[in-house]
Amino acid sequence: MKIRKKTLALLLFSTAFICTVGVSALVLWQTDVLNLPNSQPVEPAVTENPQPVSLLYPALNDDGLWGYINDKGQLVLPAVYQEALPFTGKAAWVKQNGLWGAIDFEGNFLVPAEYESIITYSYNGSSIVAAYNALSSPVYPEANTALFDANATKLFGVSGRLGQLCDGLMAFSRQRGDQVSWGYINPHGEIVIEPVYAEVGQVSGNFALVRDFEGKTLLLNIHAKNAVEAPELTTELIPDLNVIGSRLVLAQQDGKYGYVSVSGGVVIAYAFDWALPFQGGAALVGQGEQAELLAADGTVLVPAKNYAAAEYLGAGLYAFKEQGTASWQVYNAQGDLAVEEPVFGFGQWQNGLLSFWTADYTAFFNAEGQVQPGLRLGLQPGVFRLGHLYGVQDVNGQTWFDEHGRTVWSVGRDRQLAPGVSLLTVLENRDVNYLVYYPQVELNSRAAAGQEVVWERLNRALEDNALGEYYDSYMLRDELQFRVSGDFVIVSSGAVLTAVQRLRLDDSWQSYQAGNGEPEEQVHTVCFDKENGQLYNLSDLFKPGVNWRLELLEPARGTYSVSQAGQGLPENPEVLDFLERRLPRAVEFSLSWNTLTLYIPLSDGSCQPLEIYYQDIEELIDMEGELWQRMRTVDSPAQLPESR
Repeated sequence: MKIRKKTLALLLFSTAFICTVGVSALVLWQTDVLNLPNSQPVEPAVTENPQPVSLLYPALNDDGLWGYINDKGQLVLPAVYQEALPFTGKAAWVKQNGLWGAIDFEGNFLVPAEYESIITYSYNGSSIVAAYNALSSPVYPEANTALFDANATKLFGVSGRLGQLCDGLMAFSRQRGDQVSWGYINPHGEIVIEPVYAEVGQVSGNFALVRDFEGKTLLLNIHAKNAVEAPELTTELIPDLNVIGSRLVLAQQDGKYGYVSVSGGVVIAYAFDWALPFQGGAALVGQGEQAELLAADGTVLVPAKNYAAAEYLGAGLYAFKEQGTASWQVYNAQGDLAVEEPVFGFGQWQNGLLSFWTADYTAFFNAEGQVQPGLRLGLQPGVFRLGHLYGVQDVNGQTWFDEHGRTVWSVGRDRQLAPGVSLLTVLENRDVNYLVYYPQVELNSRAAAGQEVVWERLNRALEDNALGEYYDSYMLRDELQFRVSGDFVIVSSGAVLTAVQRLRLDDSWQSYQAGNGEPEEQVHTVCFDKENGQLYNLSDLFKPGVNWRLELLEPARGTYSVSQAGQGLPENPEVLDFLERRLPRAVEFSLSWNTLTLYIPLSDGSCQPLEIYYQDIEELIDMEGELWQRMRTVDSPAQLPESR
């Protein structure tokens, strides 16, 4: 996206999450595309965070629960957790009955499952975990927060909150009566600055910006433990406290941004339309549509140029995407290219490593911002590394691979539909900008003799939905001017499956020039019988003679109104307009055990799913018909209805 002044507040807020390689426990691992490791041997990493001798890895099962496997793919701890994080030191954090706790290698709880949320941080090659309970917690009547080390030993506890870990210090709050005051602790849980301030910012080097209870903005010297006013650091010039880095403070004057030294005086003039704080030794700034990278003395490290986006990746790495291209250039804090080739995407920081991929390979940056020697795969977007294994996780499931590309654990990506019939995940990777995975059926010829034509029709429908005309439609001068990524989920009811295929169509580097930068999302569905490949239309659900295109409107409108009101959301006029007219014959739909879901396309490129319970349209459904009977098929009396 283009960087505009109105986005600066969001950019400043996002810097809070770059201060340390931290990851929310509520989002474990996710990728946009599926591409599996090749069989090329991989050399061991040169530098890795310390790992326990007996490595265990979080593993998902078919029921959506988590356990732990070893590097051979053997289940060591049973899958009984709602969520599970990797082991760090001698402990791993897991979620059970809606609350978080920490277990050892035997599955015994070291920290009882009593926290509502956790955040993990990496510091000096080790992990620390902040565990929280909110004011409204059913477990504690007051806010309760604790800090734990990698072995789940409690380091610090407070009836208040913790801030982000940044440069080795973390803010914490303490409440006395109605007054909340803030100070700082170190990663060992020791109080470095007593809680005496009304607000505090994140630490950079030896300094932080704070506010006293009179509203004055002060510069805090951590080592000297004193805070002083500075003429250049007034609240008017410094509206945000998280703007300090490399001994420079990002300030604003007359609508322009510049940098003030913690020692006093303007170091870099107020000349920029937007700017970010110094992070990793350099700062991203820009004027109009141009962005550049500055050193702390004002030297230009990466010259100004029209960029569609500019981001700080962490570890002293900065990524720039040029207008009219889908690739990134990555520079270090010295202004040198960190990767010679164009980079087409990034993973997430995992185990001190950040994956990135070029047109030909996937590699990893380490915590020092260097390309990790000996870790290079064929093109594998979205892969991450943990211990001795590589992992990929998406909306369908999870796969672990060893360093030779052999699968040691896989759930949800490939599934057997019937004897001799399997549903496999296929990757379409014509171009680095065109990364779509979708389902295809593979047959054992003896088991499916005589049914090949039916299954081929299903495969064609699944492929057309995933690929369609998008690739050819956005080719210009033999270059794809559009980034396409796609995934799918399988919704099931008895013997009936619906493949819900989503495509994200992103031409933001062009559409932003026209003032419309939101990527488009398209949803296509295919409903079929998992045992014989027969395709179903929505009309097959209803009794003969039922005009479902009209008779579904009233229950759909009622369901939508109740759903929006229950969430406290206004009703979208586009959805209401869609439900005022006859439904299109080709409306996208999926069938679960309890609900019919319609997918309503909106003008902004998004899609509104609308669930209708069967009990609300019972008089319309042909319960003697083939589709309904196949939907209610259960393999065995003990099998529970599945809906994913």
